[in-house]
Amino acid sequence: MALTVALTLSASVGFAAVTNSRTASAAAAAVPSYSAGIAGESWTIENAGACSATLGAGGNLREGAGWFPGKCQGAGQAPQITGTDGARALTFRTDKDFEYEGAIVEDPAKNTWKDAAGNTLRDRTELATGWDLPFHTDVWVGFDVRIPEGVDDVTGSGAYVLQLWQCTANPIGGVRIQSGAGNGHNLQFVRRGEDPGTNYDISMATQSIGANEWHSFVIKYNVEPYHDGAPRGRIAVWHKGATTVEEKLFEREEYFGYATRSKCKNDSFKNEFRIKFGMYKDYQPGATFRSDLRNLRIGATKEAVQPYNRG
Repeated sequence: MALTVALTLSASVGFAAVTNSRTASAAAAAVPSYSAGIAGESWTIENAGACSATLGAGGNLREGAGWFPGKCQGAGQAPQITGTDGARALTFRTDKDFEYEGAIVEDPAKNTWKDAAGNTLRDRTELATGWDLPFHTDVWVGFDVRIPEGVDDVTGSGAYVLQLWQCTANPIGGVRIQSGAGNGHNLQFVRRGEDPGTNYDISMATQSIGANEWHSFVIKYNVEPYHDGAPRGRIAVWHKGATTVEEKLFEREEYFGYATRSKCKNDSFKNEFRIKFGMYKDYQPGATFRSDLRNLRIGATKEAVQPYNRG
């Protein structure tokens, strides 16, 4: 794939900054490698008690030479290491006894809540990569995920177990637990951007993974924000169950990501993204939710990230 040549139009002349479509002659960007929750590595959650809305303040994962900053919000507890030896998992859960002070029901039908300022209340317990995953390039992600029994009634916009973040705005892609009673073991694959007339709340695909079962996924992301006449990006997803062979769920050309600087708050616009994994959801008082992950890898090829391709 080729890299984009960025075009920045100064705010002083009244234009929003955009990125140009990629050029055919540019070389593909290098894709950094990440790995977390890998069997045989040493895992340590550092300073769990300080996990907060400040990314990296606590709840951080140190694994081998790698370091993933943690973030907690609302009912989200610090990431944990559960299980023993080869059965270990990175566990992300919410505390059913946590209550936001002064919480107000925003939408009774969806069971969403807001604060006095009108902000929707969220719960999160996450780990994050750096801001160095490139646009216009194939970035591969592989991971195992398990949703325990009892996570059946996610409300609101669903509970994300993996998100792509470009800037301070809505995430540009991700994997979420489907919202609605009885849907707690369905994963959905979503994207977000600026493509006119697109309903980004609709998932591209839904895959059931059952309760208490490990399932493996490989995802190819090639981020291309919308520009009139520009090439589309691409998303492809493969799935393997505990007793099934790998199958491709879908592959689609889609715009996703932001090209307009004003979409990103506080001048946080980037032409790169980071991945957060764990649990991010609308606040639900009195409810406990949990996701377990392991064998998360990010790299430049499918073979490099497949959780089950380890002979």
